[in-house]
Amino acid sequence: MKQKEWFETWFDSPYYHVLYQNRDEDEAEQFMQNLLSYLKLSENSRVLDVACGKGRHAVYLAENNLDVVGIDLSWKNISHAQHLERKNLSFFLHDMRRVFYVNYFDTVFNLFTSFGYFESEKENQKAIHSMSLSLKKGGRLVIDFFNSGKIFKELVPQEYITRDGLMFLVKKRFEGNIISKKIYLQDRGKEYEFEERVQTLHLSDFRKYFEVSKMQIRDVFGDYQLNAYDETNSDRMILIAEKT
Repeated sequence: MKQKEWFETWFDSPYYHVLYQNRDEDEAEQFMQNLLSYLKLSENSRVLDVACGKGRHAVYLAENNLDVVGIDLSWKNISHAQHLERKNLSFFLHDMRRVFYVNYFDTVFNLFTSFGYFESEKENQKAIHSMSLSLKKGGRLVIDFFNSGKIFKELVPQEYITRDGLMFLVKKRFEGNIISKKIYLQDRGKEYEFEERVQTLHLSDFRKYFEVSKMQIRDVFGDYQLNAYDETNSDRMILIAEKT
């Protein structure tokens, strides 16, 4: 039997949502507002949210009169999200490395560092290519990734985080071009260990992926206010690419 990849185990764990429950929802909603103002999508535009999680951002997009589909590899996330479905919002269990519709969507979103999970360049390229294929010609792909240039300077090797009475020990380290994050906790007398592994991808990496998939970068922003990207100081690397 094929061994599960780390994200299949961790994202389906209830502890994932406990650990990350304090994400800044106001900041996320402001980011979505900024993106929609920038993209100027027409009403009923077809939108794909790749790695949509439990669907919170897809719901926001649907509330802005867009026709939205969300896909995610976690069946627990999708089973939760499907309770939010409505006329212009649907969710499917799907691996981003596989093609999902062709020449169909006006915009594809991949937000909040939902890329770089794969160990190989081939898998990264496959995911980008699948997203490109799903777009109409002239459609745009939005990828929101951390800024690897800044991460190298600010990595915290170890920290303790308390959530809902649970103590998480989080250890981070670089393994080549991978950030490995080990997560340890005890619950009801049982010990658990999980891992996150995300590649430290740079702008040059994405340029290469886009070129192969017949896309061109139109803009790069460095934060959720859509200020200009600076490789040394920006918190994020938000890429807007167009299918040519």
